[in-house]
Amino acid sequence: MATNLLANDTYVNEYTTDFVENWDDLIGWDGREDSESRFFHRILDAYGFEHVADIATGTGFHAVKLAQAGFKVTATDGAPTMIEKTIANAQAHGVALYDVRVADWLELHKVFGDNAFDAIICLGNAFTHLQEHEARREALASIYQVLKPGGIVMIDHRNYDSILDQGYNSKHKYYYTGDNVDVRPIRISRTMVKFEYSFPSGEKHHLQLYPLKQNYMTHLLEDAGFMDVTRYGDFERPYDHYDPDFIQQVAFKPKKPIRHTGPADKLLLTERYVSETKRYYDGAADQIYREIWGENIHLGLFEKPGQETLQTAMARSNERMAAGAGLTAGSKLLEVGCGYGALARYLAKSFDAEVLATNISERELDWAGELTRKAGLDDRVAFAYADFHELKHPDASFDQYWSQEAFLHAVDKSQVLAEAHRVLKPGGRLVFTDILVRAGTPDEIRERIYERVNAPEMWDADDYQRSLLNLGFSLKIVEDWSTNVAPTYAWVRRELERRRPEFEDRIGKELVDRTSRNLKFWVDQAEAGSIGWLYVVAEKAND
Repeated sequence: MATNLLANDTYVNEYTTDFVENWDDLIGWDGREDSESRFFHRILDAYGFEHVADIATGTGFHAVKLAQAGFKVTATDGAPTMIEKTIANAQAHGVALYDVRVADWLELHKVFGDNAFDAIICLGNAFTHLQEHEARREALASIYQVLKPGGIVMIDHRNYDSILDQGYNSKHKYYYTGDNVDVRPIRISRTMVKFEYSFPSGEKHHLQLYPLKQNYMTHLLEDAGFMDVTRYGDFERPYDHYDPDFIQQVAFKPKKPIRHTGPADKLLLTERYVSETKRYYDGAADQIYREIWGENIHLGLFEKPGQETLQTAMARSNERMAAGAGLTAGSKLLEVGCGYGALARYLAKSFDAEVLATNISERELDWAGELTRKAGLDDRVAFAYADFHELKHPDASFDQYWSQEAFLHAVDKSQVLAEAHRVLKPGGRLVFTDILVRAGTPDEIRERIYERVNAPEMWDADDYQRSLLNLGFSLKIVEDWSTNVAPTYAWVRRELERRRPEFEDRIGKELVDRTSRNLKFWVDQAEAGSIGWLYVVAEKAND
């Protein structure tokens, strides 16, 4: 169970009476109203919403302004001192709020019941008070529950991508517009940003906040069941990723419940990840993969790390996978996430297999087809676009289903494995490797890994084994190949640095720098035991 916000001593102690009394000077009501240009009012009006819950009301700025605009407003906050100030500000502005009370985000459904509000706003960087991943998930689940079907949630947060990657800078235009008040971070890390608020009186107050990155916040919303997440930067879109001071995320609760019984039920959720993964592999990364990895773009099994090439180690991976697969001549195989087709060509040539190799990257498919024609194997290997969440093949179509390090990109891994089970013939085998995030990996590391590979979540070995057994597979081989992760990415990084001038000319210094940093992070986390690699052969039962 996640920590209740009202039980968090740090949070309670930060919002002292003195700090709250100074809060309106910090906000600068007139400046903030001008900077927002009725952004939230316009969205709420556009959908005809009436009852709005401001669940991080602070001293009541948005609650008062929305009430003045004719909305029925419920105002809540986790700090009793803030609620007292909200009541006083509402009275001073001659506004009647529908309800005002202290309420914890994790328990909104207990306080207000299901389907209570048309819209919920959580503004002013408030969501970053939640320090735990599970607390953030539980809070969004509670928000989802109290929203009416078709309702909207609006959350804004500082642009922590910019703060973490480029350092702190502020236009002092959109938030905290009060005169003579200084706000700046005095500590920045991946797990906490501590802000200092200095007032003209000489008083200083501090808040310790979790640095929510943009993609991670979107992932959280979608994981909670929200749809059609739209991001704004300082109330505008499109926007430059690092330029805005604040990010606004707007998402909808579906009007009808979503069933989770088939691949089409998560279509809206998967579309974003599929398109972003496709864009990554079709983009500048394609050049790095072709030039450094070569025809095979997977992890390698090293016997002599530092003394052999990745290409030698990757060929060994293919051989070891095939050795345990029980292939027979003429087998009909499906491969998903085929890259440039190296594995498909190996299986066709070495085992006289008929392979349908699929992918979502047109660039990779195009080059895979060209390489296969040059190898004279286009009569045994065919290529096609396919999303493994929803395969178009009939039941029991293939003798074996193969995948190398592709499942990590899946939105719903259980659904992908269920599709594998469906298209396999009775007695058919699922043969795969995948990159793992180990159980117990700290949230901040897990989030960086997810962001690096554009994944909503990644599994550990136990997750795969449990899902496979639940689907009716029997496990024939389960091997931990994790010691090879760090040598693989270290080899790639050395090659990238060795050829840095060449790649900077092609794709630019910024992308090369970022890729090199990401590869080092990958190596470090593999060596720390956070990232693993799994090889599995599972068999579908004979009917």
